[in-house]
Amino acid sequence: MKDKSKKVESRRRCEFQVEGMHCSACELLIEKKLENNSDVKFVDARLSDNKLIVETTSSKSDNELAKEFDNLVKENGYRIINKDSKLEKNDIGNYKSLIFPLLIALPIFLLFLLLTRSGLVESVNLDSSSFAFDFFLGVIASLSTCMATVGGLVLTLSTKFSEGKKILPIILFHIARIIGFFILGGVIGYAGSIFKLSITASLILNVLLALVMIVMGFDLLRIFSFTKKLQPHLPKSFGKGVMRFSEGTNLIAPIILGVLTFFLPCGFTQNRQLAALVSGNFISGATTMLIFALGTLPVLAVISFVSVKFSKSKFAGYFFKVSGFLIIFFAIMQLIAALTASGIIPPMGI
Repeated sequence: MKDKSKKVESRRRCEFQVEGMHCSACELLIEKKLENNSDVKFVDARLSDNKLIVETTSSKSDNELAKEFDNLVKENGYRIINKDSKLEKNDIGNYKSLIFPLLIALPIFLLFLLLTRSGLVESVNLDSSSFAFDFFLGVIASLSTCMATVGGLVLTLSTKFSEGKKILPIILFHIARIIGFFILGGVIGYAGSIFKLSITASLILNVLLALVMIVMGFDLLRIFSFTKKLQPHLPKSFGKGVMRFSEGTNLIAPIILGVLTFFLPCGFTQNRQLAALVSGNFISGATTMLIFALGTLPVLAVISFVSVKFSKSKFAGYFFKVSGFLIIFFAIMQLIAALTASGIIPPMGI
């Protein structure tokens, strides 16, 4: 009688700590990197508690696996260590690290206020989002680890094609992404107009947008560990569904993928999507998302061809902290504008 028994693959469950995750896009990027390891059968990166759960068939120790996994993601600015080890001291709770960025951000913001009062630049407010601010958030997003997922998807796409056609899917991806952001942003803006928001409902949405921006700013400052938990995000399954299109080998795949990146769980993108909804207008919503997408384009176009990781640069920490302060300043300004427009507080002249 034949022995029909099959060799059962022996798996074990390991748990690690992760440093450097900021949003759900970071979870997707780490999982995609580790899935390339043939011994990894299941991986789950958890932003909420900075954990990484892995099921593996490897016989290596947890410390050896931690080093192996760390090498896979460190170029993207993440750290993976054994759950029983201690991460090196980071900026959480280090208020002294904020002094220099604050001294840079404050004059920039004051200069903006002066230019606004003089009428030379458009005022930033929640009813009519400043194009300059949309572009500014796009640039920050493209330099963050959040958008590294998009760059990684483009690189994956390009390797699926022959050398002679390598540039074509990348071009199609970026064109489709910009057009997709414009159209879908308009749809969100139109959706906002359908509800015909009352003054109270409009105020609530405006305040919510300002608060989301403040949370985002504090997350960039990296002084509180809980801020990333407060950021709204889509289920991880949405992002995984989008990433499947990067496996396609026909020219339709990069076009579909470019449009679907609108739904990737990037905190910056979701912030502008909320702004598009608050605008309550197709053109305003479409323009908001278009300018944001154009802001991400220069850096994403570069990392589409060259593996450039700004997040590893020694200047990255200062840049993100300065940006964090500026976002908080603008959010407070917008919050005041919303409360003033509703008559809750008198005009303050800013």
